[in-house]
Amino acid sequence: MLFSGSVFAQEVSEEDIIGVYKTKSNDPMGGSTIVFLPDHTYIIAYFGGVQKGTWELKSGKLKVTKTVEPQFVLYGRKTISLGEKIQVKVSTRSENLVLVGFEAKNTTKLKRLFNPNANCFLRPYLITQQKPVNQLNLALLEAYPNDNSKEGEKRARVFQFTNTESYNDLLVVNLPSGYTSPSTAQIRYKDGLLFENSFSEGLKKRPLESLSGEDLKFVTGYSDRNLLPQKLQYGDEFFPYSENPTSEELKPYLRIKPIEISEKPFILQSGSFLNATCEKN
Repeated sequence: MLFSGSVFAQEVSEEDIIGVYKTKSNDPMGGSTIVFLPDHTYIIAYFGGVQKGTWELKSGKLKVTKTVEPQFVLYGRKTISLGEKIQVKVSTRSENLVLVGFEAKNTTKLKRLFNPNANCFLRPYLITQQKPVNQLNLALLEAYPNDNSKEGEKRARVFQFTNTESYNDLLVVNLPSGYTSPSTAQIRYKDGLLFENSFSEGLKKRPLESLSGEDLKFVTGYSDRNLLPQKLQYGDEFFPYSENPTSEELKPYLRIKPIEISEKPFILQSGSFLNATCEKN
């Protein structure tokens, strides 16, 4: 998290805050760019990701609150070329310990997405089957339990979705924890510099106009839209990549609302949906 700690701002105005700040980093991937916008949103852009949130200046204190996204979002569409086949694409990081289940009567029966000790990940992460998917249950764990775990020994926050439209082409988006964990902090601002524990020397402000026209358009556009929209279209961040997409592959996905999100004990079924193992040299 770029914003953490609890330090207080000096007496400043909102105009003092609005602008662009860049962090320094010895990492070859570079630092981060932080943009405070007049509409009280902020954007943090860094290598491999963008986050946003809101800011407010009250009684001389600058408070920032990150926008929190759900751990799992499900999209669906009907793809005629699949025929009788059902496919579930999973957009996740290989290190995420994702559990998947398809049972409606027993939503606590879950199976690993990847096998234990997986070491060879080839995208796309795709589950295919002939049986229609009426229900999809998803969970994320900090660590996989043993295969012989009994019901009640482990608990997980299970996301339950019902495929009422009988989509045969489903897309699961599992975001990194940086997007799904809540974060609120108070930041110190003094003499044109922004101070926080991770950049104690202070970040110098530049005006919004210092951004290129393209960057400013991206930042303002990103603050106005949802990371995971109701309709996921070609060109959106999580829309599946295809080198030479057909007209059918360009069809948008529609977001499916979860019917329940609750923490509960689960039964870990043996095996995994995907085998990601390569022989070691």
